[in-house]
Amino acid sequence: MKKVFLWIVMVLVMIAVLLCGTGAVMYAMTDTKSLPDEHPAFGGTELEPVGYEWEVPVLGNRLSRTFEQPTNLTVQKLGTMNGSIPALTLPAWAQRASVTLTDPDGKNVVQGDAAALADYAYTQNGDYELNLTLYRDKTPGKASGWYCYRAGFTMDIRPTAVLSDDRVAQGGVAAVLVTGILDGSEPVLETDLGEVWFRPVTGGYMGYIPVTYNAEGGVHTLTVSCGDLTQELTLTVVQKNADTVDVEPETDIPGAGTEYKNAIWPLYTRGGAEKMWQGTFLPPSAAGIKAAYGSRLRTEGTITGRATGINYAAAGGSEVTAPQNGTVEYVGTLALTGGTVVIDHGCGVKSYLFGMDTVYAQKNAPVYRGDVIGTASDAHTLIWELRIGSKSVDPEQAVTGKNGLTYREGM
Repeated sequence: MKKVFLWIVMVLVMIAVLLCGTGAVMYAMTDTKSLPDEHPAFGGTELEPVGYEWEVPVLGNRLSRTFEQPTNLTVQKLGTMNGSIPALTLPAWAQRASVTLTDPDGKNVVQGDAAALADYAYTQNGDYELNLTLYRDKTPGKASGWYCYRAGFTMDIRPTAVLSDDRVAQGGVAAVLVTGILDGSEPVLETDLGEVWFRPVTGGYMGYIPVTYNAEGGVHTLTVSCGDLTQELTLTVVQKNADTVDVEPETDIPGAGTEYKNAIWPLYTRGGAEKMWQGTFLPPSAAGIKAAYGSRLRTEGTITGRATGINYAAAGGSEVTAPQNGTVEYVGTLALTGGTVVIDHGCGVKSYLFGMDTVYAQKNAPVYRGDVIGTASDAHTLIWELRIGSKSVDPEQAVTGKNGLTYREGM
């Protein structure tokens, strides 16, 4: 019995020695190659760690090896940022980030995470210092710990404006993006094409330039002013051929034109600054099109005007839906256009829906893309006008997304 006991003890001792030897070998073989080797980038330059502390598992949760380097005061010089606002790109392994950004006055203007840095709006040029620590928490089979980074850079950003496209067909929309504004000023754009509303976006402002059906073809000069910026852009308007469509003569109703002007025209100059649309627009009716935007309208052989919207062959009682998200700015019944709803999509962009019988929309209420807002009428033609300020643009281009209304939409 004693021999058996001794044999068991020897076996256990040998197993312990073997495990300890294996653990020692594995411990010795574990080196810094087990640490994450991807590092963040700022302004397109990879950052170099100035300190770290990592715990690498050797035998599951029972044995680990620690690697550390005390954080030093080295500041990585990134040079001058003069093209755009520098962005921070994190490696895939980083689960958390601690960020401090110090401005030229020595003030900590950002103390938070990577999202706080991305949301920060620079207000001055000069020398900045970025302190960044990235963490990976305990993850089975992987090293856990942190890297610290310290970098200095000089901001020398000047306002600049760019167009979404330098050639736009009649009926289209060109977006203009102004970035690099550090003094808090707002841009102003001078053009013969129409009034432009600007909205704040990350790093600057976005505006939308209407190119209506009768905009003069050729090169148009746009002048953008913002703080000490005065920049000229050129936009080429491409002429489009227009179809001729026969329409029934309108009934002459005394006072109808004046009533329409008093109700609708004041809406051209007011509206919300916030962009409410998302993505492409939706036709307000499933019916076919009687007259496309810009068509020449002919009555009894005579051209009587142009289509400033899309005319639909909608049957009376059929549903009319909201083309996009927005706020209902006007609801009424006009002698000239029947049931009328105006939806403000923000930034000067509005949908004008004419020719309804029953109207469900409520003034000042929010509506969303595809909401039923009324029914078509047999007494009037269903018309959808899309305007930026007072200038009409082609709704079909908003449906297909072939205009500037969706330019850099994520900003």
